[in-house]
Amino acid sequence: MEHINIGSRREVFWDDFLIDPARTTASPRLISPVEKECVFVFDCEEETSAVSYPNVVKVENGWRMYYISFAPEAHGKKKFRVRVIESTDGITWTRPDLNLFPADTPGANNVVIDTTNDSSLCVFYDTNPACPPEEKFKALSLIFLDLAADRRSLWCWTSPDGYHFTKGDMVTDAGRFDTLNATFWQDGKYYSYVRNLHGDWTNGIVRDVRLLESEDFVHWSEPVQLSYDDGLDFQMYTNNVMPYPRAPHIRIGMPSRYVERQVWTKNDDQFGSIAIKRKAAETIEPRCALAVTDLVFMCSRDGKNFHRYPQAYLTPGVETETNWLYGDCFASWPLTETGDTYSFYMVKNVMAVAPKHLYRYELRKDGFACYEAEGTERVLVTKPLRFEGGVLRLNMATSAFGYIYVDVLDENGEPLSGESVEIYGDSIDRAVYFPDGSDFSSYEGKTVRLRFRMFDAKLYSMIFTAE
Repeated sequence: MEHINIGSRREVFWDDFLIDPARTTASPRLISPVEKECVFVFDCEEETSAVSYPNVVKVENGWRMYYISFAPEAHGKKKFRVRVIESTDGITWTRPDLNLFPADTPGANNVVIDTTNDSSLCVFYDTNPACPPEEKFKALSLIFLDLAADRRSLWCWTSPDGYHFTKGDMVTDAGRFDTLNATFWQDGKYYSYVRNLHGDWTNGIVRDVRLLESEDFVHWSEPVQLSYDDGLDFQMYTNNVMPYPRAPHIRIGMPSRYVERQVWTKNDDQFGSIAIKRKAAETIEPRCALAVTDLVFMCSRDGKNFHRYPQAYLTPGVETETNWLYGDCFASWPLTETGDTYSFYMVKNVMAVAPKHLYRYELRKDGFACYEAEGTERVLVTKPLRFEGGVLRLNMATSAFGYIYVDVLDENGEPLSGESVEIYGDSIDRAVYFPDGSDFSSYEGKTVRLRFRMFDAKLYSMIFTAE
Protein backbone atom coordinates (compact mmCIF):
# COMPACT_ATOMS: atom_id res chain seq x y z
CA MET A 1 0.00 0.00 0.00
CA GLU A 2 1.27 3.47 -0.85
CA HIS A 3 2.21 5.75 1.99
CA ILE A 4 3.01 9.42 2.57
CA ASN A 5 6.47 10.08 3.99
CA ILE A 6 6.08 13.18 6.16
CA GLY A 7 9.54 12.80 7.71
CA SER A 8 9.95 15.46 10.39
CA ARG A 9 8.13 18.23 8.55
CA ARG A 10 5.07 19.99 9.92
CA GLU A 11 1.79 18.95 8.34
CA VAL A 12 -1.31 21.13 8.55
CA PHE A 13 -4.94 20.09 8.59
CA TRP A 14 -6.16 22.62 6.02
CA ASP A 15 -6.86 20.18 3.21
CA ASP A 16 -7.45 16.46 2.75
CA PHE A 17 -3.85 15.56 1.86
CA LEU A 18 -3.35 13.41 4.98
CA ILE A 19 -7.00 12.51 5.56
CA ASP A 20 -8.62 9.15 4.87
CA PRO A 21 -12.15 10.32 4.02
CA ALA A 22 -13.70 6.85 4.37
CA ARG A 23 -12.61 6.64 8.02
CA THR A 24 -12.86 10.32 9.04
CA THR A 25 -15.96 11.96 10.51
CA ALA A 26 -14.35 15.18 11.80
CA SER A 27 -15.10 18.21 9.61
CA PRO A 28 -12.84 20.81 7.98
CA ARG A 29 -13.40 24.39 9.07
CA LEU A 30 -12.05 27.71 7.81
CA ILE A 31 -11.26 30.10 10.68
CA SER A 32 -11.39 33.86 10.14
CA PRO A 33 -8.64 36.11 11.59
CA VAL A 34 -9.25 38.51 14.46
CA GLU A 35 -9.25 42.24 13.84
CA LYS A 36 -6.90 43.88 16.34
CA GLU A 37 -5.95 47.56 16.34
CA CYS A 38 -5.25 50.45 13.99
CA VAL A 39 -1.45 50.49 13.75
CA PHE A 40 -0.89 53.46 11.43
CA VAL A 41 -2.73 56.32 9.73
CA PHE A 42 -1.77 57.30 6.18
CA ASP A 43 -2.47 61.00 6.33
CA CYS A 44 -0.13 62.86 4.00
CA GLU A 45 -1.85 64.53 1.07
CA GLU A 46 -1.19 61.87 -1.56
CA GLU A 47 -2.15 59.06 0.83
CA THR A 48 -5.58 60.56 1.45
CA SER A 49 -6.34 59.99 -2.22
CA ALA A 50 -5.29 56.34 -2.32
CA VAL A 51 -2.94 53.76 -0.79
CA SER A 52 -2.44 50.37 -2.42
CA TYR A 53 -0.84 46.95 -1.95
CA PRO A 54 1.07 47.12 1.35
CA ASN A 55 3.79 44.47 1.44
CA VAL A 56 6.15 43.67 4.27
CA VAL A 57 9.87 42.81 4.25
CA LYS A 58 11.72 41.36 7.24
CA VAL A 59 14.93 43.23 8.02
CA GLU A 60 17.53 42.88 10.76
CA ASN A 61 15.90 45.29 13.19
CA GLY A 62 12.26 44.50 12.46
CA TRP A 63 9.97 45.04 9.50
CA ARG A 64 9.44 47.47 6.66
CA MET A 65 6.15 47.96 4.89
CA TYR A 66 6.21 49.26 1.32
CA TYR A 67 3.14 50.68 -0.39
CA ILE A 68 2.13 52.99 -3.20
CA SER A 69 0.38 56.32 -2.73
CA PHE A 70 -1.09 58.08 -5.70
CA ALA A 71 -2.92 61.30 -6.36
CA PRO A 72 -4.54 62.83 -9.45
CA GLU A 73 -2.49 65.18 -11.58
CA ALA A 74 -3.45 67.27 -14.56
CA HIS A 75 -5.15 65.75 -17.62
CA GLY A 76 -6.41 62.68 -15.76
CA LYS A 77 -2.92 61.41 -14.94
CA LYS A 78 -1.84 60.06 -11.58
CA LYS A 79 1.37 60.38 -9.61
CA PHE A 80 2.48 57.05 -8.14
CA ARG A 81 5.16 56.90 -5.44
CA VAL A 82 6.57 53.97 -3.46
CA ARG A 83 6.78 54.73 0.25
CA VAL A 84 7.88 52.85 3.36
CA ILE A 85 6.97 52.70 7.05
CA GLU A 86 8.87 50.73 9.71
CA SER A 87 8.28 48.65 12.83
CA THR A 88 10.40 46.73 15.33
CA ASP A 89 7.56 44.46 16.47
CA GLY A 90 5.00 44.40 13.65
CA ILE A 91 2.51 46.31 15.82
CA THR A 92 3.77 49.88 16.17
CA TRP A 93 4.65 51.50 12.81
CA THR A 94 6.39 54.81 12.16
CA ARG A 95 7.22 56.90 9.12
CA PRO A 96 10.98 57.37 8.57
CA ASP A 97 12.18 60.76 7.34
CA LEU A 98 14.43 59.59 4.51
CA ASN A 99 14.74 62.88 2.64
CA LEU A 100 15.53 61.12 -0.64
CA PHE A 101 13.04 63.15 -2.69
CA PRO A 102 11.22 66.46 -2.15
CA ALA A 103 8.46 66.05 0.43
CA ASP A 104 4.83 66.66 -0.55
CA THR A 105 3.84 67.18 3.09
CA PRO A 106 5.98 68.14 6.09
CA GLY A 107 7.04 65.03 7.98
CA ALA A 108 6.00 62.71 5.14
CA ASN A 109 9.30 62.23 3.38
CA ASN A 110 9.30 58.44 3.24
CA VAL A 111 9.42 58.03 -0.55
CA VAL A 112 11.87 55.40 -1.90
CA ILE A 113 10.82 55.37 -5.58
CA ASP A 114 9.62 58.74 -6.82
CA THR A 115 7.51 57.60 -9.74
CA THR A 116 6.14 54.35 -11.11
CA ASN A 117 3.78 53.54 -13.95
CA ASP A 118 0.93 52.02 -11.96
CA SER A 119 -0.37 51.24 -8.47
CA SER A 120 0.88 47.63 -8.57
CA LEU A 121 3.82 46.82 -6.31
CA CYS A 122 5.74 43.92 -4.79
CA VAL A 123 8.93 44.44 -2.79
CA PHE A 124 10.84 41.39 -1.56
CA TYR A 125 14.22 40.52 -0.09
CA ASP A 126 16.10 38.17 -2.39
CA THR A 127 17.36 35.18 -0.39
CA ASN A 128 19.20 33.66 -3.35
CA PRO A 129 22.80 33.24 -2.04
CA ALA A 130 24.09 34.12 -5.53
CA CYS A 131 22.24 37.44 -5.61
CA PRO A 132 24.66 40.42 -5.78
CA PRO A 133 24.60 42.51 -2.58
CA GLU A 134 23.47 45.60 -4.48
CA GLU A 135 20.32 43.77 -5.64
CA LYS A 136 19.13 42.12 -2.40
CA PHE A 137 15.98 44.24 -2.31
CA LYS A 138 13.82 44.00 -5.43
CA ALA A 139 10.71 45.99 -6.29
CA LEU A 140 8.42 44.78 -9.08
CA SER A 141 5.76 46.85 -10.77
CA LEU A 142 3.77 47.15 -13.97
CA ILE A 143 5.11 49.37 -16.75
CA PHE A 144 3.26 50.02 -20.00
CA LEU A 145 5.50 49.40 -22.99
CA ASP A 146 2.84 50.90 -25.26
CA LEU A 147 -0.14 52.45 -23.51
CA ALA A 148 -2.22 52.86 -26.66
CA ALA A 149 -1.74 49.22 -27.61
CA ASP A 150 -2.08 48.07 -23.97
CA ARG A 151 1.32 46.35 -24.07
CA ARG A 152 2.45 45.64 -20.52
CA SER A 153 5.53 44.40 -18.73
CA LEU A 154 6.72 43.59 -15.24
CA TRP A 155 9.73 45.74 -14.38
CA CYS A 156 12.26 45.53 -11.59
CA TRP A 157 14.05 48.05 -9.37
CA THR A 158 16.95 46.90 -7.18
CA SER A 159 18.49 48.21 -3.98
CA PRO A 160 21.26 47.22 -1.54
CA ASP A 161 19.45 48.65 1.50
CA GLY A 162 15.75 48.88 0.65
CA TYR A 163 15.89 52.68 0.44
CA HIS A 164 18.00 53.60 -2.58
CA PHE A 165 16.48 51.91 -5.63
CA THR A 166 17.83 51.80 -9.17
CA LYS A 167 15.60 50.98 -12.10
CA GLY A 168 16.70 47.69 -13.63
CA ASP A 169 15.46 45.51 -16.46
CA MET A 170 12.16 44.12 -17.63
CA VAL A 171 11.34 40.81 -15.96
CA THR A 172 8.64 39.58 -18.33
CA ASP A 173 5.87 40.81 -20.59
CA ALA A 174 3.76 37.64 -20.32
CA GLY A 175 0.86 38.95 -18.22
CA ARG A 176 -1.32 41.87 -17.19
CA PHE A 177 0.46 42.60 -13.88
CA ASP A 178 -1.95 45.27 -12.53
CA THR A 179 -1.95 43.80 -9.02
CA LEU A 180 0.50 42.69 -6.32
CA ASN A 181 2.63 40.17 -8.26
CA ALA A 182 3.96 38.02 -5.40
CA THR A 183 7.56 36.99 -6.11
CA PHE A 184 10.10 35.06 -4.02
CA TRP A 185 13.12 32.75 -4.11
CA GLN A 186 12.70 29.19 -2.85
CA ASP A 187 14.65 25.96 -3.32
CA GLY A 188 16.82 27.18 -6.16
CA LYS A 189 14.21 29.08 -8.17
CA TYR A 190 12.35 32.35 -8.37
CA TYR A 191 8.58 32.08 -8.42
CA SER A 192 6.31 34.91 -9.53
CA TYR A 193 2.52 34.79 -9.26
CA VAL A 194 1.10 37.37 -11.65
CA ARG A 195 -2.24 38.53 -12.98
CA ASN A 196 -3.58 37.65 -16.38
CA LEU A 197 -7.02 37.15 -17.94
CA HIS A 198 -9.04 34.43 -19.56
CA GLY A 199 -12.33 34.61 -21.42
CA ASP A 200 -13.01 37.37 -23.92
CA TRP A 201 -14.21 40.95 -23.88
CA THR A 202 -17.48 40.04 -25.61
CA ASN A 203 -18.67 37.29 -23.28
CA GLY A 204 -16.78 38.39 -20.21
CA ILE A 205 -13.20 38.26 -19.00
CA VAL A 206 -12.03 36.77 -15.72
CA ARG A 207 -8.96 37.97 -13.84
CA ASP A 208 -6.80 34.97 -13.02
CA VAL A 209 -3.42 34.05 -11.50
CA ARG A 210 -0.46 32.56 -13.38
CA LEU A 211 2.85 31.15 -12.21
CA LEU A 212 6.21 31.91 -13.82
CA GLU A 213 9.52 30.35 -12.77
CA SER A 214 13.17 31.33 -13.26
CA GLU A 215 16.55 30.15 -12.05
CA ASP A 216 18.36 33.43 -12.73
CA PHE A 217 15.68 36.19 -12.65
CA VAL A 218 16.43 36.77 -16.35
CA HIS A 219 14.96 33.81 -18.24
CA TRP A 220 11.39 32.98 -17.24
CA SER A 221 9.07 30.10 -18.05
CA GLU A 222 5.80 30.48 -19.89
CA PRO A 223 3.04 31.42 -17.42
CA VAL A 224 0.86 28.55 -16.19
CA GLN A 225 -2.67 29.29 -14.99
CA LEU A 226 -3.41 28.06 -11.48
CA SER A 227 -6.15 25.49 -10.95
CA TYR A 228 -8.55 25.12 -8.01
CA ASP A 229 -10.56 22.28 -6.54
CA ASP A 230 -13.74 24.24 -5.72
CA GLY A 231 -15.07 24.14 -9.29
CA LEU A 232 -15.61 27.90 -9.35
CA ASP A 233 -14.27 30.48 -11.78
CA PHE A 234 -14.45 33.82 -10.02
CA GLN A 235 -12.38 36.97 -10.33
CA MET A 236 -9.05 36.73 -8.50
CA TYR A 237 -8.01 40.35 -8.03
CA THR A 238 -4.86 39.61 -6.04
CA ASN A 239 -3.12 36.35 -5.16
CA ASN A 240 -0.80 36.96 -2.17
CA VAL A 241 0.83 33.55 -2.63
CA MET A 242 3.76 32.73 -0.33
CA PRO A 243 5.52 29.74 1.25
CA TYR A 244 3.94 29.13 4.63
CA PRO A 245 6.73 29.93 7.15
CA ARG A 246 6.20 26.95 9.49
CA ALA A 247 5.73 24.47 6.64
CA PRO A 248 7.42 25.96 3.56
CA HIS A 249 6.60 22.92 1.39
CA ILE A 250 3.05 24.32 1.48
CA ARG A 251 2.15 27.54 -0.29
CA ILE A 252 -0.75 29.63 0.87
CA GLY A 253 -2.63 32.46 -0.75
CA MET A 254 -4.93 35.13 0.60
CA PRO A 255 -6.39 36.55 -2.61
CA SER A 256 -9.01 39.26 -2.75
CA ARG A 257 -12.07 38.17 -4.70
CA TYR A 258 -13.66 40.72 -7.01
CA VAL A 259 -17.44 40.72 -7.57
CA GLU A 260 -19.07 43.13 -9.98
CA ARG A 261 -22.87 43.09 -10.00
CA GLN A 262 -24.53 44.42 -13.13
CA VAL A 263 -27.72 46.05 -11.86
CA TRP A 264 -28.27 48.72 -9.20
CA THR A 265 -31.20 47.79 -6.94
CA LYS A 266 -32.94 49.06 -3.81
CA ASN A 267 -30.45 46.98 -1.82
CA ASP A 268 -27.61 49.18 -3.08
CA ASP A 269 -29.50 52.32 -2.01
CA GLN A 270 -29.21 51.17 1.62
CA PHE A 271 -25.41 51.00 1.93
CA GLY A 272 -23.89 53.61 4.21
CA SER A 273 -21.16 54.09 1.60
CA ILE A 274 -23.60 55.06 -1.17
CA ALA A 275 -22.08 58.53 -1.53
CA ILE A 276 -18.59 57.09 -2.08
CA LYS A 277 -19.96 54.52 -4.55
CA ARG A 278 -21.64 57.17 -6.67
CA LYS A 279 -18.68 59.53 -6.60
CA ALA A 280 -16.27 56.72 -7.56
CA ALA A 281 -18.53 55.77 -10.46
CA GLU A 282 -18.46 59.37 -11.71
CA THR A 283 -14.77 60.15 -11.18
CA ILE A 284 -13.09 56.74 -11.74
CA GLU A 285 -15.21 54.14 -13.54
CA PRO A 286 -18.94 53.22 -13.55
CA ARG A 287 -18.10 49.71 -12.29
CA CYS A 288 -16.88 51.22 -9.01
CA ALA A 289 -20.51 51.71 -7.96
CA LEU A 290 -21.30 48.00 -7.94
CA ALA A 291 -17.95 46.27 -7.47
CA VAL A 292 -17.14 44.81 -4.04
CA THR A 293 -14.29 42.65 -2.75
CA ASP A 294 -13.62 40.16 0.02
CA LEU A 295 -10.78 37.82 1.04
CA VAL A 296 -10.45 34.07 0.48
CA PHE A 297 -7.90 31.45 1.57
CA MET A 298 -6.19 28.74 -0.45
CA CYS A 299 -3.25 26.36 -0.08
CA SER A 300 -1.19 24.14 -2.36
CA ARG A 301 1.28 21.27 -2.19
CA ASP A 302 2.83 21.93 -5.63
CA GLY A 303 2.32 25.68 -6.12
CA LYS A 304 0.02 25.19 -9.12
CA ASN A 305 -3.01 23.22 -7.92
CA PHE A 306 -4.75 24.88 -4.99
CA HIS A 307 -7.30 23.79 -2.44
CA ARG A 308 -9.47 26.91 -2.30
CA TYR A 309 -12.19 27.48 0.28
CA PRO A 310 -15.24 28.89 -1.52
CA GLN A 311 -16.48 30.81 1.53
CA ALA A 312 -14.90 34.12 2.48
CA TYR A 313 -11.92 34.13 4.84
CA LEU A 314 -12.74 37.75 5.68
CA THR A 315 -15.57 40.05 4.59
CA PRO A 316 -15.85 43.87 4.71
CA GLY A 317 -17.80 43.45 7.96
CA VAL A 318 -20.73 45.36 9.40
CA GLU A 319 -21.70 48.14 7.02
CA THR A 320 -20.29 51.60 7.65
CA GLU A 321 -19.98 54.78 5.58
CA THR A 322 -16.62 53.63 4.17
CA ASN A 323 -16.87 49.89 3.44
CA TRP A 324 -18.56 47.38 1.13
CA LEU A 325 -16.61 49.01 -1.67
CA TYR A 326 -14.21 48.04 -4.42
CA GLY A 327 -10.87 47.78 -2.58
CA ASP A 328 -11.97 46.27 0.74
CA CYS A 329 -10.09 43.25 2.12
CA PHE A 330 -6.79 43.66 0.26
CA ALA A 331 -4.42 41.88 2.64
CA SER A 332 -0.75 42.78 3.00
CA TRP A 333 1.86 40.29 1.77
CA PRO A 334 3.45 38.16 3.22
CA LEU A 335 2.65 37.17 6.83
CA THR A 336 4.36 39.00 9.69
CA GLU A 337 5.36 37.05 12.80
CA THR A 338 4.15 38.86 15.92
CA GLY A 339 5.21 36.79 18.91
CA ASP A 340 3.22 33.55 19.10
CA THR A 341 0.88 34.65 16.30
CA TYR A 342 0.97 35.79 12.69
CA SER A 343 -0.35 39.14 11.53
CA PHE A 344 -1.30 40.75 8.29
CA TYR A 345 -2.61 44.23 7.58
CA MET A 346 -5.39 45.88 5.62
CA VAL A 347 -6.02 49.49 4.67
CA LYS A 348 -9.47 50.80 5.50
CA ASN A 349 -11.26 53.83 4.02
CA VAL A 350 -9.73 52.81 0.70
CA MET A 351 -12.18 54.66 -1.57
CA ALA A 352 -12.80 57.66 0.68
CA VAL A 353 -10.74 60.80 0.06
CA ALA A 354 -9.58 60.93 3.66
CA PRO A 355 -6.81 59.53 5.86
CA LYS A 356 -6.46 55.76 5.46
CA HIS A 357 -6.31 53.54 8.53
CA LEU A 358 -4.02 50.51 8.60
CA TYR A 359 -5.46 47.70 10.72
CA ARG A 360 -3.68 44.62 12.00
CA TYR A 361 -5.34 41.21 11.77
CA GLU A 362 -4.10 38.31 13.86
CA LEU A 363 -4.32 34.56 13.43
CA ARG A 364 -3.10 31.58 15.35
CA LYS A 365 0.02 29.92 13.96
CA ASP A 366 -1.25 27.17 11.63
CA GLY A 367 -4.70 28.56 12.35
CA PHE A 368 -6.11 29.30 8.90
CA ALA A 369 -8.23 26.16 9.13
CA CYS A 370 -8.58 22.94 11.12
CA TYR A 371 -10.43 19.66 11.42
CA GLU A 372 -12.87 19.81 14.30
CA ALA A 373 -15.42 17.91 16.33
CA GLU A 374 -18.05 20.06 18.01
CA GLY A 375 -21.01 18.66 19.95
CA THR A 376 -20.53 15.04 18.86
CA GLU A 377 -17.49 12.81 19.17
CA ARG A 378 -15.71 12.48 15.84
CA VAL A 379 -12.59 10.79 14.53
CA LEU A 380 -9.85 11.81 12.12
CA VAL A 381 -7.87 8.97 10.55
CA THR A 382 -4.83 9.62 8.39
CA LYS A 383 -3.80 7.84 5.25
CA PRO A 384 -0.85 5.45 5.67
CA LEU A 385 2.28 7.47 6.50
CA ARG A 386 5.83 7.27 7.77
CA PHE A 387 7.53 9.74 10.08
CA GLU A 388 10.89 10.56 11.65
CA GLY A 389 11.16 11.36 15.36
CA GLY A 390 9.47 9.86 18.34
CA VAL A 391 7.50 12.75 19.85
CA LEU A 392 4.21 13.72 18.25
CA ARG A 393 3.44 17.40 18.79
CA LEU A 394 0.03 18.88 18.06
CA ASN A 395 -1.30 22.34 17.46
CA MET A 396 -4.71 21.84 19.05
CA ALA A 397 -7.46 23.38 21.13
CA THR A 398 -10.33 21.95 23.17
CA SER A 399 -12.96 23.27 25.51
CA ALA A 400 -12.71 22.45 29.21
CA PHE A 401 -15.07 19.54 28.54
CA GLY A 402 -13.42 18.56 25.24
CA TYR A 403 -10.66 16.06 24.53
CA ILE A 404 -8.40 14.44 21.96
CA TYR A 405 -7.01 10.89 22.14
CA VAL A 406 -4.48 9.50 19.66
CA ASP A 407 -3.73 5.91 18.79
CA VAL A 408 -1.71 4.12 16.10
CA LEU A 409 -3.20 1.81 13.47
CA ASP A 410 -1.49 -0.38 10.92
CA GLU A 411 -1.80 0.49 7.25
CA ASN A 412 -5.02 -1.56 7.00
CA GLY A 413 -6.61 0.28 9.90
CA GLU A 414 -6.12 -2.34 12.61
CA PRO A 415 -5.08 -1.07 16.09
CA LEU A 416 -1.40 -1.30 17.02
CA SER A 417 -1.37 0.72 20.25
CA GLY A 418 -3.73 1.72 22.96
CA GLU A 419 -4.90 5.30 23.20
CA SER A 420 -2.71 8.15 24.39
CA VAL A 421 -3.37 10.05 27.58
CA GLU A 422 -6.21 12.56 27.31
CA ILE A 423 -5.12 15.71 25.50
CA TYR A 424 -6.93 18.92 26.36
CA GLY A 425 -6.16 22.63 26.54
CA ASP A 426 -5.11 25.15 23.92
CA SER A 427 -1.51 24.93 22.67
CA ILE A 428 0.43 25.26 19.44
CA ASP A 429 2.94 22.65 20.68
CA ARG A 430 1.39 19.89 22.81
CA ALA A 431 3.47 16.69 23.10
CA VAL A 432 1.49 13.43 23.09
CA TYR A 433 2.37 10.46 25.32
CA PHE A 434 0.89 7.08 26.17
CA PRO A 435 -0.25 6.20 29.72
CA ASP A 436 3.04 4.39 30.46
CA GLY A 437 5.00 7.55 29.56
CA SER A 438 6.24 6.25 26.21
CA ASP A 439 6.16 8.20 22.96
CA PHE A 440 5.84 7.13 19.29
CA SER A 441 9.47 6.03 18.83
CA SER A 442 8.60 2.37 18.31
CA TYR A 443 6.60 3.30 15.17
CA GLU A 444 9.25 5.55 13.60
CA GLY A 445 10.01 4.57 10.01
CA LYS A 446 7.07 2.15 9.84
CA THR A 447 3.97 2.54 7.71
CA VAL A 448 1.13 3.40 10.09
CA ARG A 449 -1.99 5.48 10.41
CA LEU A 450 -2.86 7.87 13.21
CA ARG A 451 -6.36 8.03 14.62
CA PHE A 452 -7.55 11.08 16.55
CA ARG A 453 -10.70 10.66 18.65
CA MET A 454 -12.07 14.14 19.36
CA PHE A 455 -14.88 15.97 21.12
CA ASP A 456 -15.34 19.76 21.15
CA ALA A 457 -11.82 20.03 19.77
CA LYS A 458 -9.86 21.50 16.90
CA LEU A 459 -6.76 20.03 15.27
CA TYR A 460 -4.60 22.49 13.30
CA SER A 461 -1.29 20.74 12.61
CA MET A 462 1.12 18.04 13.73
CA ILE A 463 4.85 17.38 13.61
CA PHE A 464 7.16 14.60 14.82
CA THR A 465 10.36 15.68 16.59
CA ALA A 466 13.29 13.90 18.21
CA GLU A 467 12.47 15.33 21.63
